[in-house]
Amino acid sequence: MTTIDEIILEIEQLFTKKPNTIYEVKLVDQIYSGQINIYFQYYKIGYATTVQQIARLDGEIYREKLPEIAQKIRHVTGLTVIL
Repeated sequence: MTTIDEIILEIEQLFTKKPNTIYEVKLVDQIYSGQINIYFQYYKIGYATTVQQIARLDGEIYREKLPEIAQKIRHVTGLTVIL
């Protein structure tokens, strides 16, 4: 099982700060599978969006903590986090 700190480290490794590129972290709560997926996505105007799955968390444990997780990721990395 991955921890939030490990997820943040992986996000920081993927965040390369290219010019004219928009970076986002997306938290997706999959109700039917009972999991929460975390994606790192970036795109540049005129190019396709690139999305990479970073982690898959157990929804039973982390569902209520989603706002806290999003706030921590936003605070540490400075990226836009979408719930």
